[in-house]
Amino acid sequence: MSRAQVRAVALCLVINLIDGFDLLVTSYVGPSITRQWGLSPSAVGVLLSGGLAGMAIGGLFLAPLADRVGRRRLTLACLALASLGMLAAAAAQDFGQLLACRVVTGAAVGAMAASLPVLTSEYANHRRRGLVVALITTGYGLGSVIAGIASSVLLGSFGWRSVFVFGAVLTAPLFAVALRFLPESMDFLVARRPRGALDKLNRILVSMGRTPVEELPAAPSAATTRKVVLDSLFRGSNAVRTVLVWVAFVSAQLMFYFASSWTPSLLLKAGMSSRQGISGGVLLSLGGVTGAVLLGLLVSRIGPRRLTAAYFGIGALALILFSFSLGTLAIALVVAVLVGLFLNGTVTGINVIIPSLYPAEARATALGMAVAVSRLGAVLAPLLAGFLLQAGWAPASMFRFFAIPGVIGAVATLLLARFGRSARTTADRPAESAVADA
Repeated sequence: MSRAQVRAVALCLVINLIDGFDLLVTSYVGPSITRQWGLSPSAVGVLLSGGLAGMAIGGLFLAPLADRVGRRRLTLACLALASLGMLAAAAAQDFGQLLACRVVTGAAVGAMAASLPVLTSEYANHRRRGLVVALITTGYGLGSVIAGIASSVLLGSFGWRSVFVFGAVLTAPLFAVALRFLPESMDFLVARRPRGALDKLNRILVSMGRTPVEELPAAPSAATTRKVVLDSLFRGSNAVRTVLVWVAFVSAQLMFYFASSWTPSLLLKAGMSSRQGISGGVLLSLGGVTGAVLLGLLVSRIGPRRLTAAYFGIGALALILFSFSLGTLAIALVVAVLVGLFLNGTVTGINVIIPSLYPAEARATALGMAVAVSRLGAVLAPLLAGFLLQAGWAPASMFRFFAIPGVIGAVATLLLARFGRSARTTADRPAESAVADA
């Protein structure tokens, strides 16, 4: 990979890191907001789901704008929108205002979440693409770690509003760096052909050490793409694969966003201090980063489907083990690392599996639809946890309850190994041809 490619991938990772901070910061400041405003557990669940609901809105309604204005422009606009949303959250005077701010920030993050992996995979070389996509997903975990550290430092002296201000300030220099160095998608330049597309494409090629082209390659056929998408997603056994992917993705999001959103508050509820609760959330996020990297390193040796199924099963066991360790701080903090490692790994694994199931022309659409559907689990997890807590459930029982999606996800992923065999002949061969042509 050239220096320009490495820089583009690294910049996408840093943007994902800031997105993770903006999206998950409420998990750490939620207890302080609850004490100040006297929120009920169900209201806290709604607040935690606000950013995730906004993420779904952004993925469905803002992300498609990337095909019209370009992924670079949309990413820059969403960075500015996320920063404004964080500043507005710091100034919120009541629950409704803060919830609206979280939805706005989540919408910006959701739009970037749909664009950045595609842009990253485009600038990664073929040999490292799986590892790079896995590394990009660590951005959310790293952002959550920074959010936890910032909360631990700022909450006691300056209050919860200062943490939102800190997140907004982080975005300003990143916007300037992205404005200077973030490249446009080459696929966008070829497919949409905006003004000056050939010059822009050649500048990118030269920066990567490639030979400029005299004319743009032929644009892909929209009619052919629509036909391939329909055949790949909703016909015959392909429809079964699509449903299994959706079930596995929703299960992964249910577990991951329950643990990442509620762990600090539930540790506090179980008798630990605010600082110990934040430490548990930080260690869980660090485990998530490790899990994504580990999966990226192992996936070529074990295979993504069997490996992801194992992550689901061990993740469910880790949640159950966590439920029995809440009374002992040292054990709980160690198990929190395991919980984050395997739960975040399930999300990464599904992202790695999807491209192997569909033709190259349909992969972006398949991933986009799966991500949109999976947001159902992301939004429901904090909401359901809030209502269970208000109904009198103990924290230990809630961790055991959310282990159930792990079993469902493991079964769905193992079934993908069976139904995926026919997909290899129809999906992987076009991709291999495309690589050979390139």
